[in-house]
Amino acid sequence: MLVARKRALSGVAGLTAAASAVLVLAVPGTSHAASYWIGDCDKSAATGDAGANDMVATLRKRSDALKHAYASFRGKGETLYIYNKAGAAMTFRLDWANGSKLEKSWDWSLGTGESKSVDFNIPEGRTVFLRIGTPGGDDSAYCKGKA
Repeated sequence: MLVARKRALSGVAGLTAAASAVLVLAVPGTSHAASYWIGDCDKSAATGDAGANDMVATLRKRSDALKHAYASFRGKGETLYIYNKAGAAMTFRLDWANGSKLEKSWDWSLGTGESKSVDFNIPEGRTVFLRIGTPGGDDSAYCKGKA
């Protein structure tokens, strides 16, 4: 249905496919409402630990960037630091897997203004998953890297 609308719009208005796609997204009822939260992940090579990653996940309120939750995983020391300044409780999760087999999982729920630091001993080469989520599960920030 959406494809037919895009073709009709581009044919009638003489718009390019990209321009008509943007127009269709702006029409009420053709896309989901904008998310209340914006999730992001930054991943880089860990300093001093070949093959490992440093990851930073953030989940911030769209209307107020000062309200956010943050999770930082350092690949070399395998340290997780999490804090919440979102104005609401947030959930934090760290998992590691060996190939497709999940080996360990941890979950924390932090109220606003709370923080936590955890040291891990993760076997080399394991895949690490880091997630911050809203309590209702509507929005999240997600990172995937190596220990």
